[in-house]
Amino acid sequence: MSSNVQELISLTHSSRSAAYDLSKVILKDYSLTNKVLQVVNSAYYALGKQVNSISRAVTVLGFDAVRDLATAIALFEDFIKSGVEKDEISKVLTRSFLSALQARDLAVKKNLKVLPEETFICTLLHHLGKIIVLIYLPDMYRDIQSRIENGQDEDKAAIEVLDGLTLYTVGQEVARFWNLSEKAILAMEPDPPEPKSKSDSDSILQNLARFSNQMVDTICSGHDIGPLLEKYGEMLSVDAEEAVEMVDHSIDTSEDISDSLRFGLSKLKIRSKVRKLDELIKDPEKMARAEKKREKEEAGLHVEVSAGKKVGKGIEQEEAEELNELPISTDKSINDFIRDITETLMGPFDLNDFYANLLEGLYRGIGFDRIILAIVSIQPTSISLVGRFGLGDIDPNGVTSFKHDLANPDYAIPRALKQGKDMAIPANASGAFPDDLRYLVKGRTVYLFPICLDKKPIGLLYLDRKAGRPKLDESRIKATRLFRDFAVMALRKIRTKK
Repeated sequence: MSSNVQELISLTHSSRSAAYDLSKVILKDYSLTNKVLQVVNSAYYALGKQVNSISRAVTVLGFDAVRDLATAIALFEDFIKSGVEKDEISKVLTRSFLSALQARDLAVKKNLKVLPEETFICTLLHHLGKIIVLIYLPDMYRDIQSRIENGQDEDKAAIEVLDGLTLYTVGQEVARFWNLSEKAILAMEPDPPEPKSKSDSDSILQNLARFSNQMVDTICSGHDIGPLLEKYGEMLSVDAEEAVEMVDHSIDTSEDISDSLRFGLSKLKIRSKVRKLDELIKDPEKMARAEKKREKEEAGLHVEVSAGKKVGKGIEQEEAEELNELPISTDKSINDFIRDITETLMGPFDLNDFYANLLEGLYRGIGFDRIILAIVSIQPTSISLVGRFGLGDIDPNGVTSFKHDLANPDYAIPRALKQGKDMAIPANASGAFPDDLRYLVKGRTVYLFPICLDKKPIGLLYLDRKAGRPKLDESRIKATRLFRDFAVMALRKIRTKK
């Protein structure tokens, strides 16, 4: 930690340092001085006249406000200079800063028995261990995040990667080495004890730091804030609407703090997530539907072995002769295909040519034996799914002969379309497909990726692999979903032009 950050933090925990001491620390760093004055003169404070000195800023805004701003800016600049994962660092630090602003506002608004300025710093440093690992051990950080994305608990993932240490343990040990206050170290606890009374300031501070960080993290990840409010709402006297308003206010505040924060906010795209959450809070039924949909999406690809029966999560295949992995393009990676398709979407394009490129990306980039892009056809007497484009181990007539009546909801394809659910169907699953499609699916593991526009199913990506091929890994599942999203983008762009 740079010396000026150490001095600023030590001032936070002093009895009451004079404005002169604070000014002296800030003025040691020319860049920090300019950034603090820039924020003080920003639209957020709207002081009416220019403030040209740090001592004047302290007089106008107060000791605590200037100290908090200076500490946060100095910490951020230190961390961003130290790391190589600039985007991820900006996102993690921005989350921490939003959490700190929210915690300080909550402490003041609810008249909690904690010092607002102490609350700000302690909440800001709650995820210090995570930040340290991200900056100085980026490979280990990526390994931990990958394990978490695959369903592993954060503590367990960290313990396995960091040789017995959790992220919070790392943060606390570094904080002790930096001689931070004991309160800052305690506020890093992931599961703090409930306050014994309203005067139990240490426990209140711990829970406030934990709640504020989890609140911002939950919004950024798109998860339900309900369980969080059930645990902390009564304890901190805050409801869902208030909490979301405070996060929104913290975004307004942070936009004028520094370029690093603005960059982090743009990467998080948190403003739109807050607005969407605010709408859901005001419509409980809509919130319940959204949470149900999220749970389905988190389940990944649902595996179906017979009509209407879900047997697990992820992808499974029945035992079969073990086959080699499909050969994929040696001259173009998945990212190359993604880049080409993205560039195509940016300019004028022919829809038929676009889908030919899309299918090639799925076939040569990810690796499927067969691919069919089918669309929903609505006729006066029936609704069906019909093939439009195809690639791979399929004859030309096989695409146009691909047709599936959608009247029977027991089959896998109508279920996938109706529920907007990605599915994997093991080879020769009983009752999953109608008799007239057995010629196509026999001996194949089938993957179904619905294409929806404005939440309405309009088509489907049918993909298969011979039984015995290695199963798709998580990265290929994500890439397939991205190609499906490209299909939606293309349709939306064509429709907008019309």
